[in-house]
Amino acid sequence: MSQHETATDIDASLDTRPVLTARGIRLGFGDTTVLDGVDLTVQPREFIAIVGASGVGKSTLLRALSGLLPPRAGDVSIPHGQGPDSRAGSMVFQAPRLFPWRRVRANVELGLEGLALSRGERRRRALEPLTLVGLEDYAERWPHTLSGGQQQRVGIARALAVRPRVLFMDEPFSALDAITRRRLQQELIDLRQRTEAAIVFVTHDIEEAVLLADQVVVLGGQTTDRPAGVVAHHRVTLPALGRRDHPDFADRVQAIEAAIGQH
Repeated sequence: MSQHETATDIDASLDTRPVLTARGIRLGFGDTTVLDGVDLTVQPREFIAIVGASGVGKSTLLRALSGLLPPRAGDVSIPHGQGPDSRAGSMVFQAPRLFPWRRVRANVELGLEGLALSRGERRRRALEPLTLVGLEDYAERWPHTLSGGQQQRVGIARALAVRPRVLFMDEPFSALDAITRRRLQQELIDLRQRTEAAIVFVTHDIEEAVLLADQVVVLGGQTTDRPAGVVAHHRVTLPALGRRDHPDFADRVQAIEAAIGQH
């Protein structure tokens, strides 16, 4: 460290580095290649939405980025956790996947059980994300007593409890009714202001992608002889608050729909 370089300066420079990078990713199953040549960079606290036609490989890519699926070629740089009491990344699935024999707090504690935490620390850490998602008063409830939206919020709290660098979300609102889905979209917008995690979010809903994301990555281009890949990146520069009502919102949605339709 130079005499003019402080620890704060070093920390600030580290914070600007990507938390995840993927280069030349090829993915497939058996004799079939689903995706090829995928490059992606995720910056700290960035929200990236991945969209594309049904079956194009959105969830497959998410699994590879999160470390659940090894690529056939290329490289995924998975972020490191910030210490023995955190994880590099965590996943929110389409269904909450709560254990019915564990109360809400115990379900949130599940991801913490492999970390270097005492039982008391786990209980305390579980309450922090429950408070973030507005369910601190439900900590001792059983999952079956919660609505579908509340159960999904427990799933989000469980993923946040490990303080991930990157939060991976695989169509987390797709099974919810329209009113609950819209409410949770707004809650996720608010939650972004209170968490340090970057988010990589798969959705088939283009409006949802434009509403939530800083950048929308479009997958497509597949033919009978060629696997899919990234065909477009759309940077969403609309203000986060009131974005759905912005006069340019519909144009952004239509541009992404056109990119998908062309491929």
